[in-house]
Amino acid sequence: MGFYKNQWRLYESMELGHEIIPAIGHMKARIPGSVQTDLMANGWLKDPNIGLASLDGEWVDNREWVYETNFSISDDWLQDRCELVFEGLDYSGEIYLNGGKVAGFEGMFIPVRLDITDRIRTNGSNRLLVVFHAAPDIDGQFGYSNQIRKLKSRFNYAWDWCPRIVPVGIWRDVYLQTYSEVKINDFYPNAMVEDNLIDGHVRFRTEVTVQRRGSYTISYKVITDQGEPKALAVHTMELECGNSFIEHELAVADIELWWPNGYGNQPLYEVGIEITSDNHIMKCQDRKLIGFRKLEFIKNPNSPESALPYTLVINGRPIFMKGVNWVPIRPFYGDVKEDEYANYLGRFKDMNVNILRVWGGAIIEKQDFYQYCDANGLMVWQELLQSSSGINNTPPDDPKFLDDLEQVAIFAIKEKRSHPSLVIWCGGNELMWEGFKPVDERHANIARLKKVVEEHDPDRGFLPTSASGPSFNANVEHMGNGLHHDVHGPWLYLEGDHYEFFNKDDSLLLSEMGTPGISRAENIEKYAIGCSAWPPTKENPYWVHRGAWWIQWEQLNRLFGEWSRDHNELQIYSQASRYVQMESLRYAIESTRRREPYASGFIIWMGNEPFANNSNTSVIEYDGMVKPAYYAVKNAFSALHISAKYDKVNFSEGERFSCQLYLHDELGTNGQTFEVQAEIVGIDGTVYKQDRFTCTSEQLATQVGELDWIVSGAPYSLFFLRLQVRDKEDAVVSTNTYLYSMDLLSPYRPLRQLPKASLAVEHMGEGQLQIRNVSDITAVGVMIQEKEASRFVSFNHNYLHIFPGESVTIESSMQPMDSVEQLIINGFNIGLPS
Repeated sequence: MGFYKNQWRLYESMELGHEIIPAIGHMKARIPGSVQTDLMANGWLKDPNIGLASLDGEWVDNREWVYETNFSISDDWLQDRCELVFEGLDYSGEIYLNGGKVAGFEGMFIPVRLDITDRIRTNGSNRLLVVFHAAPDIDGQFGYSNQIRKLKSRFNYAWDWCPRIVPVGIWRDVYLQTYSEVKINDFYPNAMVEDNLIDGHVRFRTEVTVQRRGSYTISYKVITDQGEPKALAVHTMELECGNSFIEHELAVADIELWWPNGYGNQPLYEVGIEITSDNHIMKCQDRKLIGFRKLEFIKNPNSPESALPYTLVINGRPIFMKGVNWVPIRPFYGDVKEDEYANYLGRFKDMNVNILRVWGGAIIEKQDFYQYCDANGLMVWQELLQSSSGINNTPPDDPKFLDDLEQVAIFAIKEKRSHPSLVIWCGGNELMWEGFKPVDERHANIARLKKVVEEHDPDRGFLPTSASGPSFNANVEHMGNGLHHDVHGPWLYLEGDHYEFFNKDDSLLLSEMGTPGISRAENIEKYAIGCSAWPPTKENPYWVHRGAWWIQWEQLNRLFGEWSRDHNELQIYSQASRYVQMESLRYAIESTRRREPYASGFIIWMGNEPFANNSNTSVIEYDGMVKPAYYAVKNAFSALHISAKYDKVNFSEGERFSCQLYLHDELGTNGQTFEVQAEIVGIDGTVYKQDRFTCTSEQLATQVGELDWIVSGAPYSLFFLRLQVRDKEDAVVSTNTYLYSMDLLSPYRPLRQLPKASLAVEHMGEGQLQIRNVSDITAVGVMIQEKEASRFVSFNHNYLHIFPGESVTIESSMQPMDSVEQLIINGFNIGLPS
């Protein structure tokens, strides 16, 4: 129910004779969830993704809301003590049980745990009210970080990738817990690996509350993921009343190691504790899943003396961080379910990602998120709920705020520290001193967080902020001076300067770099109810509301030639924007990988988005559909990969085209010989130059050779560099294709002028497609997508340049696939498939 301020207080006293009708009447609520999602389900709110509809929902967080339920319990369930537990209340309010106020609450990240032993009834119904006050007003993307006083998810107050949508409500689980004699408050099984990487042990630390002093039996079990007992221990000890800690260790021989995605398997072990009384009656128990892996951070080779250790080492092996920045799937984070985490995180697993940076301006994610990461090798870099604010980016040092922050951090650490996927704690996003200098532990805020991590989870890495400096951005003029350690940016395709920038880049870690790419045209038009989808300019309210930072009108005019404001060209404009994102990210990643191991990682800003933006830097759209950049990144992140280093993309006739070829090998195939074929191909399929190189893989990035060609006239002023790697069995193990132009003014203008290519698409069964180019011109940027985004179909490769007469076989996860009618195939010059 919704009320004006304080109106609900008379409603709460209805049993005394008052009758107050809520401003917004009774409706069914879903828990966990939010007031907004319940209002949408009951017709009070429009979907905020439609047009400008999110503006119409801003009244919700300016009301007061009451959740009400009635429940019964039985005598035989209730033990000596009963607690009512709210894992997440967002954000402040009051709780009433059976007509009396039980507690007030404030804050969304620490559970509210209430002793209701003397209030709960077993002989009738219990009436529970949870009242939410109006949401607090805090700074969104623009404001003053040093003045932040409340820990509430800040992206909801408007960020460049989400308008103002401020959730209210119960966003995590609610339950009753009853016990007698002993209660487990915190069960921490710390999985340790011996130096031999064969054996391990679990260090158990359990915090308990004891109601009755006495002798208790504590039993531990370790069970494999196949259900086989691995280790067992039983201890008897005297426990005194009050809070205390129980500590034991248990050796586990012949363990299977947990590895990040792409490096090995992720075996998980179930560990459990049971506490029984002296008469063998079970008093309490707990279960968690753990993984055995040895985690270290070491300094990058030849890095500056002042640099932090950024190289991540798992089980003795350096791991290049291939990552994305993660934000909530929706603004209404309480409503996200387990299968949705699996869908979106599965996208990144398939993209060869091995680490997710959980961005600091949002939330500590729900357990489903970390459990999926554990089971699938997606490492987690978890930031502690702080972010920059544009005007001032220095973290708060207010004493009360620091106390609150410390308590939230302690709870988060205790809740998440048993997850093998978690590798880094971080103070927050883009926290800086004046002058855009990243903060460190000299700041009281960061010092407090570092101390908390050292006390409660000392085996994990800690970074003061991201970027952690000493420079926030990389600058071409300062490259080579050792000033670029962990940096952010750029967030745009730098056009002609892009290649110089990344060829010279000397950063140790890029923990945030991105490029915008607009959503697919049909989605932009679908959501444009009451708005105009064209032109995509800064004068169009629809585009300003849905991604004002990432409007590319001027840049795409330079790169692709002038677009008409009057003639709707959204389909080809979408192709253009998405191509630029693909080219930008691919080259940045490949350049960084060419610097391994001096460079230790690349994390894209951003992976997903919580709102149906028209334009954004995400590689996955709001509904889960991927952009072309997704497949370019998937290829660039692959363990065995061929790449080209070049200086520019447009050339004049008679000019020398030159590129250096590199083989990236993280498969441990040192000493294996590969054959690399490099071809310069025209858009009509003419091969202008072909070279073959023999390469012996000796290190992470091995220079294969150099390809030179004097540029000659090519149809439609376009030519391609096509690379192919074969192993000793003559199997193709890596491919890559680059596109270049002979248009010196607008390099990608020829892509708008191509004649249509014709494709023949055949369903081969078992999810396989065969696509043949039956025309005499290359089909450029061929992208296969499912018609229904909700199916989360994946393809082994995609966004292809298919040359005349060429056939490509693509494997799909779509099961069953009855026909190609379930798919959409598009590209720069694609005719209707036959």
